[in-house]
Amino acid sequence: MLLTRLQKFALSMVIIVLSLGFITMQLSKFALDVSLNEWGKGIEGYVKANRDQHESGNPIALFFYTDWCENCKYLREEVLAKPDVSAHFADMHPVKINPEKGQLENKLAEEYGVIGYPSFFLVDSATGKVEQIHRTNGTPQQFIELLKQAKTEITQTNS
Repeated sequence: MLLTRLQKFALSMVIIVLSLGFITMQLSKFALDVSLNEWGKGIEGYVKANRDQHESGNPIALFFYTDWCENCKYLREEVLAKPDVSAHFADMHPVKINPEKGQLENKLAEEYGVIGYPSFFLVDSATGKVEQIHRTNGTPQQFIELLKQAKTEITQTNS
């Protein structure tokens, strides 16, 4: 009888630990989605950003990512979601696009020539000017510098 109680207790503990692991995994996925919750999402976000860009003249920031990509996760959590980086998107129309979430998102990634993840672009849809930001796995400060350079390239076209 004692052994049976011990086995039941052990089985209960295993179930609890597995349940906590599953919940933690689900919450981390939720946190990824929330980390850039003010950004446009998918093809709908892209269409809205284009419309808004034509009115404001501010560039569109496109972040192509996948859920399985570790570098995408790093860029999202350790760079883009940081307050000092996100402040630089105040005068842009940022959109996050997962090409694996739909046919239109995949087609858009092909149009921009995305061949790996993450891929990050600044776009002026009025002039057709596109600047890709490379080395997206650096520090937040490095990304800010790359973002400033790309924005300068975009605005020089408009001048």
